Amino acid sequence: MRFLRRLSSAEMLKQLVKSILGRKYTALIRRVKWTLIYAKKAWRDFSWSDEKKREKDAVLLFRQTCRIERAMAANDERWLNAVKYSELSEILLQLLESGARPDNFNISHSAAILKTALSTLQNHDDEKSKLESIITKYNVPQNIKAGSEIFPVSEILRHTDFDFHGFVSSRHSVRKFKDKIIPRKVIYDIVRDAEYYPTACNRQPCKVYFSEDKAMVDEIIKLGADSVVSKGIHDCLIVTSDRSLLDLAELNDQEYINGGIFLGYLVMSIHAHGLGACLFQFLQVSKRQDTIKRRFRIKDSEVIIAFVGIGEMCDEVSCACSQRRPAEDVAVCLDD
Repeated sequence: MRFLRRLSSAEMLKQLVKSILGRKYTALIRRVKWTLIYAKKAWRDFSWSDEKKREKDAVLLFRQTCRIERAMAANDERWLNAVKYSELSEILLQLLESGARPDNFNISHSAAILKTALSTLQNHDDEKSKLESIITKYNVPQNIKAGSEIFPVSEILRHTDFDFHGFVSSRHSVRKFKDKIIPRKVIYDIVRDAEYYPTACNRQPCKVYFSEDKAMVDEIIKLGADSVVSKGIHDCLIVTSDRSLLDLAELNDQEYINGGIFLGYLVMSIHAHGLGACLFQFLQVSKRQDTIKRRFRIKDSEVIIAFVGIGEMCDEVSCACSQRRPAEDVAVCLDD
């Protein structure tokens, strides 16, 4: 009863403040929320080790250079200037001097974008030479495509002549598989195809965790899947999305949006490779999330999007009919 009285008093106080401030209440709450987020970020920056700080700076560099690459494709002049390139080249140099690995994707991809961006500018030979010397000195890989590219429509449509409706409609959620672990190479092939999902500024925040060890796979299934449905599951993936690859101002659940889009592509890629899959949605409020992250070495900045049961299908599988709604119910014409 005491708890309920306190709860009631807190709700009354909230309503009182809301009535006094009116529309300003929402703005105040939002300001407090972002103040707490920035304070938490500042404390992490202060307490992080040198290695953690290098990782954070590499992510920051990657975010900024991805914006430049998008600006090159869209001809957005706000990001296309030598001053910006010079600043990012300096960050790149500081990272490499502090021990960052040159073959780290964030580093090598950022270097490739900066090199491409600088090559489009007239003059600025000093900046171009400086970046080239950095790449050469630290042996930064140069096999990464960057910038923008012109494609003929025929190239984009080259692989569209197939029964897409038949392909997507033949996929079903499968909940019983052969007792086999999917080999690592097959998982890599599936993920490689799924990686072509649309992602904001090419941030690519999603990861897929898996294991070839039967005992660890059983542990993943136990922690992430429904105990009743999981009886026929013998292999499982963990799909995450890294919010550190998004700016604070961009968060607005973008990690979940990117994660959901990737998840759709992943499931279709699994189907294309002749395997079955079943999604297990994960409650973000679940206390298991911290346990799972610690157990499987998942970064704090990553959120768990879903668990995916995966495997070779038996000769016959029992699936829900899952009749889809008419397209006219989903696609709403605003002219009607």
